[in-house]
Amino acid sequence: MKTIKISLALATAFVAFALIFSSCSKTGVNANRDSVAVYMTDGPGEYDSVFIDITKVEVKVDTSVYKKEDGRCDKDDDRDDHEKRKDDYGYWADLNFTPAVIDVLSLRNGVETKLGEANIEKGTVRKIRITLGSRNRVVKNGTSYPLELQNETNNLLYVKLYNKHRHHEGRDSSKQKVWVDFDVARSIVERDGKFYLKPVLRPFNEYTYAAVYGKVLPLEAKAVVRISDGAGFNGVALPDREGKFKLRGLESGTYTVTVQGLAPYKDKTISNISVTKGKATDLGVITLTQ
Repeated sequence: MKTIKISLALATAFVAFALIFSSCSKTGVNANRDSVAVYMTDGPGEYDSVFIDITKVEVKVDTSVYKKEDGRCDKDDDRDDHEKRKDDYGYWADLNFTPAVIDVLSLRNGVETKLGEANIEKGTVRKIRITLGSRNRVVKNGTSYPLELQNETNNLLYVKLYNKHRHHEGRDSSKQKVWVDFDVARSIVERDGKFYLKPVLRPFNEYTYAAVYGKVLPLEAKAVVRISDGAGFNGVALPDREGKFKLRGLESGTYTVTVQGLAPYKDKTISNISVTKGKATDLGVITLTQ
């Protein structure tokens, strides 16, 4: 294992950073409208820092007679969505986001930063769109490198949403939340001394997905926690300064967790971990030995 430096004493991580989208009715808001807010949280990766330049955040709202049909956005091509503000699948609503370069590795273990909010027409939010600027960079072993964006839709990142990604609170179905994971570990590719940003985003919510958490000791092991379902899903978490970690956004099922430490500490594997949607499974204290 290589030395891993963590710049801030914030808690641990999931595979990347996440956006929390919540649509809710508020006192004083017109009954025919909802409000939408976007937050960012979580963000591990084996780097010192990962700076993402976000210039704009929008949501696409479907107010048509088909707004209750799940999966309707399957036919909505992301590649031409930038050409107009409204089409058969909905209209784009801007959030009052203040452009910022955000170190996603400073947001871990549920720590959130609010990106923006807006009042929207009643309907179904089909997509989230994040516009990136040109100041994306990664810091590794104290050296800063530019991140060259390689994305099919240029600097526009799209996240399609389905019913399973939204949590509806209480009796008011307009109150909903969804998390969107920006997978840093899979989104950054290092090749010939250069770093490329190939964004991988995945939505989830804490009520239809599961989580695992625990603590790794000793702290001197500088551990990395990896989780796999054996079928292609792989996640990673970096324990905080107290050794605590948390991995979220897991489908219900069985997983294997591998804890890797710096030499001379030996790796430890925990198999057959069963997780259930809406619940967080405590793995307890995991102690690495030499």
